[in-house]
Amino acid sequence: MATPFGPSQPTATFGARIAAYLIDSIVLVAVLLIFFAIGGAVLLFMSDLGKEDPPDAAFNAFIATLIGGPILFWSLLNLALTRWRAQTAGMYVAGIIATSDEGDVRAPRRVLLRWFGMNPTLYHPLFVPVWSLLAAYATSVTLSRGVLTVTLALVLLCLAVPIASLLAMALDGERRGIHDRIARTLVVPVDAP
Repeated sequence: MATPFGPSQPTATFGARIAAYLIDSIVLVAVLLIFFAIGGAVLLFMSDLGKEDPPDAAFNAFIATLIGGPILFWSLLNLALTRWRAQTAGMYVAGIIATSDEGDVRAPRRVLLRWFGMNPTLYHPLFVPVWSLLAAYATSVTLSRGVLTVTLALVLLCLAVPIASLLAMALDGERRGIHDRIARTLVVPVDAP
């Protein structure tokens, strides 16, 4: 099968792609726990170490930390790693790297397309509670069906994108996920020529 990457371009194995995803998932759990601890510390200190009820501002800060912190930090971390090394942490450990024959894979446009273009590491099932919390909180504040619809759509994306990417990689001879197709990249072993 001729591809834009050439007929003999070695591709990363399905197992290496899954291993990278699982390793990235472990890193994501650590990020989520760190921001949960930070949010909890805010509540604890603003309640005089639990001696009194925390003010509403403390609850708002807790929720903002739980929602905004992990998503922002996770995106910035992976955008920086992809721009710097063309790899996420999981890809580095699994020994695979993103490449492209259409120019530098680390070009800002391609990095952004690869990350925001249905990347299963961004739309991860571990973000379902985060987006659900945002849906509940934002809807209670705004009483808007539109806000509820958008936030629930994000919840559904976190469930559907990993499954769709897994199927795309399983059925594609080059093991390309949806985000690989959108960014026109290919994932290969680090030691590939």
